[in-house]
Amino acid sequence: ILPGPISSLSVVVDQWSVLVTHTLATGSKLIVAILISLLIAIPLGLYVGHNKSARTLFSPLIYTAYPIPKVVFWPIIFILFGLDAVHQDLGKITFVVLVISFQLLVSIRDAAENIPKEYVISAVSAGVGQFRIYWDVVLPGALPAIFTSLRVSLGLGIFAVYVAETSYAVGVPPGLGLFIVKRFQVLQFEQVFAGIVAFAILGLVLYLILELLERWLCRWKYLN
Repeated sequence: ILPGPISSLSVVVDQWSVLVTHTLATGSKLIVAILISLLIAIPLGLYVGHNKSARTLFSPLIYTAYPIPKVVFWPIIFILFGLDAVHQDLGKITFVVLVISFQLLVSIRDAAENIPKEYVISAVSAGVGQFRIYWDVVLPGALPAIFTSLRVSLGLGIFAVYVAETSYAVGVPPGLGLFIVKRFQVLQFEQVFAGIVAFAILGLVLYLILELLERWLCRWKYLN
């Protein structure tokens, strides 16, 4: 019943141009969602983790919202964004942001809270201002944890974008999720597995990009 790896890979080769179109559509939504999530999670996570008053105020709200399954927000997303092509993409990106931003926020908050106090005290003693403490002490100290959380969030993001593309699709918008579902409905299993291979390649490329970024931004981790 299931196709072998050779037949699946032959479909990847034969339909490369089609798969590239769907992969780019899925990848662009995922990358935009990750960037938006970082813009939300990094400043808020660093602030809540480093500032005791903010931690007391916001941590209960974060931990209350974090366990909520984000699929419950689908009706709100449908109402807010509608069903035309452009707004469909915005709705899908919003859903992915909801899924991964809380993961990033919790990890960044914990990383900022666990930065050794001696680093901050030394910076304050040297006359460093509050903004520079965040920029020069808290952010670099939290960067390794941010990249670790990004790797976890990337897997969640791929899952979320698949759910979004299969749940929020009016017409036939490009995307690997709908590509797989449509082929499965007509029992084209070789093409289904070709779509899975394309998802795997997309994930591998993004993981490699994260690895290169971490080696560039966290160079001290790789000093021998």
